[in-house]
Formats: sequence, C-alpha cells, structure tokens
Amino acid sequence: MQEKSKCVLCKAAVQETNIGIRILGKYICTSCEQKIINLSWDDPDYEAYKSGLKKIWRFNEA
Repeated sequence: MQEKSKCVLCKAAVQETNIGIRILGKYICTSCEQKIINLSWDDPDYEAYKSGLKKIWRFNEA
C-alpha cells in the first residue's frame, strides 16, 4: 500500500482536489502556498515558513 504524500510545512495529507506544488519532489499544499505568497517579512510566521522551505534544499544537498 502506497503512503500518501504530506505537505512539508503543515503535514496535511495530499487531497485529490488539492493540487499544490512540488519543489525538488516535496509537496506544498495550496493553503501553505497561498500563505507563503502573501507573507511579509515582518509576519510572525515568516521564520517558520522560511525554515520549512530551507529543509527542502538541505535534504537534497547530500
């Protein structure tokens, strides 16, 4: 049985109707995608999303 993908930021399971995006093979749901697009540098969630996105590149660097 295949395990469903999860958003690397919020850990939500991929829904068939939730297309989202993939970066280096990692899934980001449309909800998190919209939050990132509308995020400003002084938003309290900015660092959390920045750290989450950095994990995608660090994981693929080896």
